[in-house]
Amino acid sequence: MIGYDRPLKPEWIYQTLASITPGTKPEEFYGSYINLATERVGKDGIRKTRTVLFRTFIYSFQEKSSIIEDNILMDLCRKHDLEYMKPILLSKLIMDYEIIRFLTKKLSQIFDPTQEISTSVLTKKMVDEYGDLEIVKRSTRAFLRTLTDFKLLVPIDKTKFRQVSHGILQPDQVKDIILLYAKVNHTKQIDIHSFNSVYFAFYQKPYLHSVANEYHTLSWDYIRGVNREILSIK
Repeated sequence: MIGYDRPLKPEWIYQTLASITPGTKPEEFYGSYINLATERVGKDGIRKTRTVLFRTFIYSFQEKSSIIEDNILMDLCRKHDLEYMKPILLSKLIMDYEIIRFLTKKLSQIFDPTQEISTSVLTKKMVDEYGDLEIVKRSTRAFLRTLTDFKLLVPIDKTKFRQVSHGILQPDQVKDIILLYAKVNHTKQIDIHSFNSVYFAFYQKPYLHSVANEYHTLSWDYIRGVNREILSIK
């Protein structure tokens, strides 16, 4: 099981993707990343967060890691500001890590938006599912810290968090999350009836039918039939 054991700040992800130059070697950006992640004390901590960032947001889109190739997230980060990109970057973490998808589902199942989140209750649920493994506990802590850095949770003390009111996603952001999902899963067809709402879990659930209509012929062909609504990605 691949865990998510190092929290990432959205600023680190965004600034790395926005400034990196496709066609160059990854090590050419190691120095600038050290300057970016200044609050991570020690070379080992910086190296491990960089490993998670590059693995998730760069290497997952390409077969080799010797040269950085352009990808959909780099392109979006060059076009949009950090606030626009936050939900899209978070959705990539949810897409890539099974343990984060499970954590996200459990958060919504156990705690309603008005309740404080208890790390002890959440960790117990994770251990019940995956076993009493250190990687499970580290992943839980790391993802809660990441949600705090994304300003979706507010820490109350060492074991409790307050949930922030769910924001509203712009249609463009929903469209980009759908297109990102298609790229990550190497598919050209998406049935919006079965599209997993977990990717929007920390925001108000969007009305996918409206978004499908809005970007029909622009980003996809919206095909409606009996018991299915398919987006055929261009």
